[in-house]
Amino acid sequence: MFGLLVADLQFMLVEDAESEARLRGVIVRVDDDHVIQRLFAHGLHLTDVRTAIFDLQSGEDDGFALRPALTAIVTEQTGESGLRTTMRMSGPLSVVTGPLADHAEAVLREALSNVVHHAHAHQVDVTVSVDDDLTICVTDDGIGIPATGARSGLHNLTARAEEAGGTCTLTTPTTGGTRLTWTAPLPEVPGAG
Repeated sequence: MFGLLVADLQFMLVEDAESEARLRGVIVRVDDDHVIQRLFAHGLHLTDVRTAIFDLQSGEDDGFALRPALTAIVTEQTGESGLRTTMRMSGPLSVVTGPLADHAEAVLREALSNVVHHAHAHQVDVTVSVDDDLTICVTDDGIGIPATGARSGLHNLTARAEEAGGTCTLTTPTTGGTRLTWTAPLPEVPGAG
């Protein structure tokens, strides 16, 4: 059964590579942010397919993979927005599971929704890193956070950070815009240390 699934995924990978090559040709002829954004989304999909193939071939099945889940959220939230989007992930994201993984998904979704709907930004950069903590950083080049107005989404992000034993901060980079940094400690592994 896995053999057929792997074969299907490899076929999709070849199709995605061919589609990506065609889209690159379009970019050469047309300097359009929308086309570039679609290429980015397509590249994220290609990464997801590759990850699925490697997971199936290795036989590992932990029931959850944070990296593809976060990649899908970035694509879902920014794919048709016209935002230039970059995403960097580092560290062993596979150790982030359970409630902390749920928080990570919700935080990234809310932060990107805020950028898309309120920031009037042209660029958004997402960084997710795992070291001693899980850190999610979303930086945009938009108008910044107004002094007044509804902040229910930001309150939710702060509440999630506190629930996870972490912090949520908003800063203004020297170039303008907003940087949201959400950090939470990794849960202790039973029997470690």
